[in-house]
Parts: sequence; structure tokens; C-alpha cells
Amino acid sequence: FRIPRVLGGNSGQELELSGDEIAHLTPIADALRILRELHRQRNYRPVADTIARLLETTRAHIGFILRPAGEQVLANVLHVAELARQYEASGGISFRGFIDELKMAAESEGAEAPILEESSDGVRLMTVHKAKGLEFPVVILADLTCRLSRDDASRYTDVSRGFCALKLSGWAPHELHLHEAEEVARDRAEGVRIAYVAATRARDLLVVPAVGDEPWEGGWLSPLSRALYPELASRRSAARAEGCPSFTSKDSVLERPNDEPASIRTVCPGAHLFAAGYAVVWWDPTSAGGLTLDATAPLGVRRHDLIVKDVPRDVVADGRANYDRWKLSRHEAVASGSVPSLGVSTAREWAAESAADEEQDAVAELPSVPLAIVDLSSGDAVMHVGGAAYGLLVHAVLAKVPFDADDCVLTAAADAEARMLGLTDDAVRMSVEAAKRLLGHDLGRRAGAAQARRRCRRETAVTCTMRDGHLVEGIVDLAFEEQGVWHVVDFKTDREIDEASEERYRRQVALYASAIARATGMPVTGTIVKL
Repeated sequence: FRIPRVLGGNSGQELELSGDEIAHLTPIADALRILRELHRQRNYRPVADTIARLLETTRAHIGFILRPAGEQVLANVLHVAELARQYEASGGISFRGFIDELKMAAESEGAEAPILEESSDGVRLMTVHKAKGLEFPVVILADLTCRLSRDDASRYTDVSRGFCALKLSGWAPHELHLHEAEEVARDRAEGVRIAYVAATRARDLLVVPAVGDEPWEGGWLSPLSRALYPELASRRSAARAEGCPSFTSKDSVLERPNDEPASIRTVCPGAHLFAAGYAVVWWDPTSAGGLTLDATAPLGVRRHDLIVKDVPRDVVADGRANYDRWKLSRHEAVASGSVPSLGVSTAREWAAESAADEEQDAVAELPSVPLAIVDLSSGDAVMHVGGAAYGLLVHAVLAKVPFDADDCVLTAAADAEARMLGLTDDAVRMSVEAAKRLLGHDLGRRAGAAQARRRCRRETAVTCTMRDGHLVEGIVDLAFEEQGVWHVVDFKTDREIDEASEERYRRQVALYASAIARATGMPVTGTIVKL
């Protein structure tokens, strides 16, 4: 058998297996291998993935579901995986950190993972505090012998003084002794309120455990005794309970020490009417469907026929075939879902890719568009004032200012944009000069006239679907309609435009023109303006 050894210091302990395996101990060695692999990779993969691998490798889901209350157990285990995902989303980076948070969550008595909706059929186990505000058709109160309250006080609190006295190591402060009777009474009153809350959760039927001979004093259900036990003179006679089986016994206690018989204080099984106008049915524990002691807890499997060994071979073959078909369809669905159904790129990306692909002329599918280049640059180098950021500044100013804007308006707009982009006063000055050159040019004046007719668009998003279904998106700097023709204008602030860049820009403007031509059905021209 391979013996596990711990190697490394306190920060790097791991399992190593050595020696020869013994056949009947192989499962233990396999389990240690699983733990070793998970341990080594615990900080290199998500915590939730480590938990999922452990459950999948050990098939723990089946083991949990076969236990009593297996559905709740499995729900709690899966809740741990969900906590792991939340831990990583909040910035957690180590497996040890998640374990520490899990311990703190356990100590804070967190709620169990819900497995039923409020309106779902089924049995829900909860404390009285968790049941506050809820109602159920049938409520069964449990744990008859649980104490209603403590006989001694563990603390004393005075809110007005901001004072709290607590027991420490068996010693109690003097203030706690002085107010012990007050605190015990308060604790008892709280126990009565809890019993009231529990009894009022039932909408149709309330089932309360009770001792037929006499009330169990001191239990948390003792406040309900006056409403459950009839007067002593009428305990030995009861009416037939409607909807219940016929009770043949006159004793509501199943077993007594030394086989003692019932006394005059024992409540007879059946319906007992109370003066307040309600009835309490005391059950006969010996009747059909009555109380069974020392019952074996059932397992969590509802279909035992699914796990028996003597299943016909054709049933096994059909089940295996159904599983294989499901697994194949799942694999096909995953493979299909991993392939993008739609390719999307920006106009700049598409223009660069189509220009780099010499074997495929991507512009061939676009209509021929008349294209002109207008140079309105001042000849100064602009890269020292911001480069790409300077281009954003110029585009922002030209997108917002009116076509008849004066120097004050241009400067105010450029100064506001430059502050957000972190540019200098030189960039503001040069962007104002560039905007003035465009607005004073024939293109600017014609665009202003089109703006007056509401036939002008600035910084407008366009999309174009190519023949292969690829979707290309872009932003048109300026487009205006004049005498039945749309004119697309694209601003460029590059220091120098080489041949490759010019070809890429031409493709980009041609794409914009194609999208507008398809949308409007009008002829389109394109212009590249160097600023």
C-alpha cells in the first residue's frame, strides 16, 4: 500500500504516495490521489471549480441524496459552491481564505439553502423564528421536552444606561444578581410569545405533541396546555372525531412504566369540545396509522426500482441508449453554442483586416463611391500635444459646436473637452484653429445649410451587414444631404497619412457611404478631410 507522507514546511504541505499497492486498499490510494491533485491546484483554479471537481470525482451527489433528508443535504452542499463563487466575485484569491469565511458563516448560524418555494407542496423544517410572518395549511410542533425558558439569567441589559452585565467563567456581576428575577420573567414571557407565534402559523390544522395523563410542565409548549386539556370531569368522555378513524381505545398514552393503567386524569381519544367554541382531537396512538416507536428512517430514494440489481437487460440497454443519446445531444449543443452566430467588428478593424488580406478584396462587395481628399491641415506637428487624444478633442468639438460658432464658443467647448482628456492649452488652441478651418470651408458652410434644413447628421452610428453575414459598426463624423445626394465627411488628424493609411481610410469611408446608400436609397459621395 502506498503510504501518505507530508512533505514541505507549514506553507507547502502536500500528500505523497510511496510503496507498493495492496489490491483491497486501492480505493484508499485512489482517494488520496484525488486529494493530492485537488490540494496542489487549489490556488491555481477557482474555488468553485475545486468543489465541483471533488463532487464530480467522488459522485458525492448520489451519496448525499440517498441519506435521510437527502434533498436538503444536497441543497446545502450546492449552496457551498455558490458561496465559493460569491467569494471569488468579491475579490477572494486563496482557498484558505474561503475556508475561513465558510467557518465564520457556519458560526453565524446561516439559514439553510431553500429547496421549496413558499407555495410548493412538501414538508419544511424550520425554527419558530424563521417561521415568523409565514403561514402553512398544516403545522406540526415538535420537541415537547424543550424548556420554555432558563431558570437563571445569563445577562442583564439596561438600554437607558448603555449597560450590560454578563456571566464570565461562572462568575456573575452583582447587578445581574439584583435583576435576575426580572430577567428570568422576561425570558419566560419571550418563551410564551414564541409558543404563540408557533401556534398561529397554522391555517387549517395544528398538530401538538402532548402527554395524555397530564401536561408537561416547563416545556416550550406548556403555554398551550390550557387550550389542549379539557376539564378534569370531562376527560374520560369524548365525541367521535369527524374525518378521523374510529378510536377503540380509551387511552391516549401508548406505553407507561410497569404497564400501569389509565387514570381519571388521562384524556380519552376523540373530539373534546371547549367552551370557547373550538374542538381538540386527541389521537389514539394504537389506531391505524397511529404512533410507531423506533421506526427506521426511510432513505431519500422514491424509486427503489431504479437501483435494484435484478433489472432486465433490455431495460438496462434502453436506459443506456437514452443516456448516450442525451450525452451526444448535449455535446452537439455545447459545440454549436461555442461557435459565434454573428461576427461583429468596428469599421476601423474591418478596414485594417481587409487591407491586410491581399487574397480577399473586401471592398469588392461595396458599391463604387466617388471619394475626395481635402487637406485643411496647418502643416504643424500635432502629436506633441496629445496624439490620439488630440484627435478625440477635435472630433468632440466639431460634433457639438454650431456651424456658425464664434471664437468664444469654440474655445469654451474645446477647453471643457480638453479638461476631461487631460490636454494642455496648446491642444485647445490648435483644436480651435482646426475647427475654424473646417467651419470656414465650403464643406462646413454646405453642412450648415443642410443643418438648417434638418438634413445633417454628426457623430452618427451606422451598421453594415456584409455578404458573409459579418456585421460592421462605425461612427460617421459628418453626413449631410444636398440636392438628392448624401455627402459623407470623415475627419483625420494624423500628422502624416502614408499610402497604407490612406488606403485604409478610403475603405472605411466607402463602408460608411455604402451603409448610408443602403439606408436612404440615394447616391453617396465621400470626403476625407485632413485637419
